[in-house]
Amino acid sequence: MCTQLVAQLETQVENFRHSLVIAAAPHAAFIALSSITGLRAWWTEDCHGDPLPGGAIRVRFGGVEKTMRVGTVVKDRQVGWVCTSAFMDVPSLRRKDEWVGTQMIFGLSAGGAGTTRLDFEHIGLTPGLECYDMCAGGWRHFLDSLRQYLETGTGMPYRTAVQLSEGATA
Repeated sequence: MCTQLVAQLETQVENFRHSLVIAAAPHAAFIALSSITGLRAWWTEDCHGDPLPGGAIRVRFGGVEKTMRVGTVVKDRQVGWVCTSAFMDVPSLRRKDEWVGTQMIFGLSAGGAGTTRLDFEHIGLTPGLECYDMCAGGWRHFLDSLRQYLETGTGMPYRTAVQLSEGATA
């Protein structure tokens, strides 16, 4: 009875998920997800750290900063992170650290004709969080930026005002 209740509750949780097909090989997607250079090209140019398993990646988006511990890394198949610290300097949010303890999983699989299917899940990013709408919209934008980067060589990463005024490119 208890097992059934747990299974029922787990299926009710609506973690953020997003899938897309990218016109690039899984290895190219893997590199974009598992290297600082790749992350800077599609997510945020303010990205530092060690993208190897057990390492930590620190990302900033203006007044928003997060640290991810790198967990699962399976070449050309999967990259997984756990958020270990977060501060979202957004006035409308009461909790500035809602991401702490959430997990991000990027699953990669080969498609036909040199394409990759990306299945992304942010475990713990659920509609009950204050930041859900903002973060879900952010993930949609940045996952499309990843697709654009892999297909054209130019993504849409977050850039600081200084980088924008200097005409910085990805």
